[in-house]
Amino acid sequence: MKTKKIKHIVLTMALALGAAAGHAGAGILTFDGLTAMTYGDGAPLAAGMGYDGLNLTYEEAGFRVTLHAPDAQAGAAHISDGTFAPQTFNWHDGMENGAGSFVTVTRIGGGLFNLLGFDYYTDASKVSADGMLVGTVADAGSWNTALTGISELRLSSGAYNELDNIRVENMTSAVPMPGSVPLMLAGLALGGLMLRRQR
Repeated sequence: MKTKKIKHIVLTMALALGAAAGHAGAGILTFDGLTAMTYGDGAPLAAGMGYDGLNLTYEEAGFRVTLHAPDAQAGAAHISDGTFAPQTFNWHDGMENGAGSFVTVTRIGGGLFNLLGFDYYTDASKVSADGMLVGTVADAGSWNTALTGISELRLSSGAYNELDNIRVENMTSAVPMPGSVPLMLAGLALGGLMLRRQR
């Protein structure tokens, strides 16, 4: 009876240690805070947006969506023209921003995350994770292939590339508090010692 109890305690502690490292902070980038038709190219930026050279950024739920438009004239990078549906936003119009434009999704401050999916309306866009091509999207639909432990999602340019409902999840190493590590190790050692004595 006691042996079963001790095994149960040890198992519970091991599971708690395993759960300490994992995921947290799931969210959806909806772009609902964007309400004007065009941002950038001289138009005012919404809260959470920034402009630096040829990069136009938007931040939401701890993530940053960045339009990189190296072929656009300085100050001309913009989103939204030609948008077909509210709050989807034409993030990297290859005709207006240049064929070399692309969009990235990253965590603010860096770090790994899981991509659970996103909705799109595009003529053609390559999807890459950390520099590796993982697929292409075209027409209208949803990307539902989960990508785990990535630091950057990238979508290549096309004539139009609308994005919405980007479903993301932070990955955390969730290191236990320094004071809790010795306590957990001591508990595991004690459980093991008691189990040995029972035998």
